[in-house]
Amino acid sequence: MDSIRILEKVDMFRGLSPHQLESLAQVSEERKYRGGEAVFTEHSSGAEVYIIKKGKVCIELGLKGKSNPATIQRLGVGQIFGELALVDRRRRSATAICENDCEIITIDRDKLNELFERDSPLGYAVMRNLAQLLAGRLRRTDLMLVASVLWE
Repeated sequence: MDSIRILEKVDMFRGLSPHQLESLAQVSEERKYRGGEAVFTEHSSGAEVYIIKKGKVCIELGLKGKSNPATIQRLGVGQIFGELALVDRRRRSATAICENDCEIITIDRDKLNELFERDSPLGYAVMRNLAQLLAGRLRRTDLMLVASVLWE
């Protein structure tokens, strides 16, 4: 499946024109990973956002006092991860492991920011969508925390 067809399915790129999607595709690159291979690890530096073109990726979080990490999310085709690298320059908060052989579209933060400088409506639309995506995740996390407190 062609990268643009994947990009247009990603919530963060919702509502973009074909020309804007083409611009995004031009600053992206594709990488292949084997099953079990880490795309990135917790506490590593990160400057890229990732979109799954083929395969499944698990997002894992190390827990103090536990030998095995907790899987906090399983992602499939068209889903995005590592997007916090677009917001800040902090280290990764989790590890992303390929469940099986994967093809992943990567977009570098600096290349994306350069594109946003050239096309501010594109930058606004993507960052608005990213804010909505992060707000939804924060709300889900709040609900999970409340549920966890109620179970104690």
